[in-house]
Amino acid sequence: QGKSENSGENPQNSKGKSPTFQRKIPKIPKGNIKFQREIPNLRKIPKISGNIQGFSSLVNLLSRYGESRRLRFALPHRYQFGYPAPFRAERVRGFGPGARFDILCHHMRFHLAEVQRVMPNDSFYFSIVRDPGTLGESAFSYFRAAAPAFRNSPSLDAFLASPSRFFRPGIRGNHYARNLQWFDFGLPEPTNPEEIPKILARLERVFPLVLLAESFDESLVLLRHRLCWPRDSVDLFPHNSRGSRQVSPAQIRRLRAWNSLDWALYSHFNRTFWRQAEEFGLERLSREVAEIRRRRRFLAGKCLRGGGPVPAQAIPDGNLRPFQPPGGGKILGFALKEGLGEEERELCGRLAMPELPYKDLLERRQFGAQNGTAR
Repeated sequence: QGKSENSGENPQNSKGKSPTFQRKIPKIPKGNIKFQREIPNLRKIPKISGNIQGFSSLVNLLSRYGESRRLRFALPHRYQFGYPAPFRAERVRGFGPGARFDILCHHMRFHLAEVQRVMPNDSFYFSIVRDPGTLGESAFSYFRAAAPAFRNSPSLDAFLASPSRFFRPGIRGNHYARNLQWFDFGLPEPTNPEEIPKILARLERVFPLVLLAESFDESLVLLRHRLCWPRDSVDLFPHNSRGSRQVSPAQIRRLRAWNSLDWALYSHFNRTFWRQAEEFGLERLSREVAEIRRRRRFLAGKCLRGGGPVPAQAIPDGNLRPFQPPGGGKILGFALKEGLGEEERELCGRLAMPELPYKDLLERRQFGAQNGTAR
């Protein structure tokens, strides 16, 4: 997993001044909601399905931000927008003439023209990428049951020793097994290597900010400043972690070679990210990262039983148990401490809530109490 999202730390209470729990935000009248220097009508994040942990954490962040400000979400009828087919506007619940949406952030295969039918013209597009050298190992575990190429291989090493023995392009589910991020961005298959830089340059014009899973907290700082958000808006717990996993240097090299388009994509946006980080100021970035981690440790110590992620079976509240992929690695979640006050329990519960139950909650808020996708 991206080390900066976990920070290599068990988040517990830390010394020094601690952030206070904010009171619930009062009801805000409908219409455009503007804050000081805030970009109006936020925006859109496409799904990068292989980067499970970083993406799920961002969906939680966006869900909390939008819910607290009564923004309107473009939600799928179920949990995905017809994935792995490209996104279509008609798959958004409530889409039609006069419909207005503020945030689009659930699982999709990106299709710019269709997204533009849903979102305002001034929408801000951002996403997140991960080194395919580690993403490939996570995908092998998480999508083992969904991808025939992975399912038919006895191990990751066996797959990497001879990928063509197991991989057949075009078979349903095998998009998880090669260049998953390239696929999820909806990018065309290049006919020759010279086309790749041009494709990525066009993508960069659509996404002015692409975050890095390996530098997740640094990414949160740049995102917050690009959107002019308050400091507490990027408080979060790292969702969908599997605990520590080791990927050998040989596996990393082979995964990058097998996922060569993803490696080109990641390398491109790694350069653009650090160029933007240098423009922001690396010392300033480091200070704000330290503050994010301090706040996270405080909130984890305040909210969580054990101060960090736990196995799903140790979570008594069913709404806080993360989805467990069939045949995949065990996904950790969060159990709340007992004895929390009402406001603290609401804040902590939202921070700990996995993507699927949160989507159901947003659906009920937006369309009525009888709504919420059946599992």
